Amino acid sequence: MKTIDLKAHLQLDMALGEVLQKRRTNRDCQSKQLDEEVLSTLLWACAGITDEDGRRTVPSTMDLRAVTSYVLRADGAWRYNAAQNCLEQTTDKDVREVSTVRQFDYVKTAPVTIVFVADKERSKTARPTGVYVDAGTMGQNCYLAATAMGLAGCIRASFDHEELRKAINLTEYLEPILLFTVGYPK
Repeated sequence: MKTIDLKAHLQLDMALGEVLQKRRTNRDCQSKQLDEEVLSTLLWACAGITDEDGRRTVPSTMDLRAVTSYVLRADGAWRYNAAQNCLEQTTDKDVREVSTVRQFDYVKTAPVTIVFVADKERSKTARPTGVYVDAGTMGQNCYLAATAMGLAGCIRASFDHEELRKAINLTEYLEPILLFTVGYPK
C-alpha cells in the first residue's frame, strides 16, 4: 500500500477564547479535498507529537497512547503515523459510507472523516472508559483546530464498529470508537 508524507502543520493563531466562542457542529461542507497542510494540522491537533519523548497534543490514559487516528477519504483509508508525519494506506477503497448508519449523503460529500481507533491490547491495563475519554479529547482538539481554520466539522458516533473495522482492514484488537467528519464550509 501507499504512504503519503504530510507537510508541516499550520500555525493556529486564533485566540482560544475566540475558538471556543465560534466552535459549532456544521455538516454543510463542500466535497473539495482538504489542502495537505490543513489535513496535517487537524491530525497534529488530535494526535501530533510535541516533544522528543513522544508526548502528544492530547493527554493519554496512563500514557498508553492507545488511540490512533485514521483518515477516510475517497482514495481509501489511511493510518496517521505521527512519528513520521505521514499517512499509511490500509485500503484503497472508498469506505466513507461504512462510517455511518444514517448520514450517508453527508459522509460521502465531506472529503475527510478522521476515525479514532482504540487498541484493546494496549489499553487492557487501564479502565475500559479510558480510550473513550482519550478519543473524546482528540475529537475536541479536531473541533478546535477546524474552527481556527474556518472548517465545517461534526463529531459522530453512530456507525457499525465491526463493519468499519473490517472495511479499513484493522485487526480484531483494534476498534473504531469515534469519528470526526470535516470539510470546507459551503
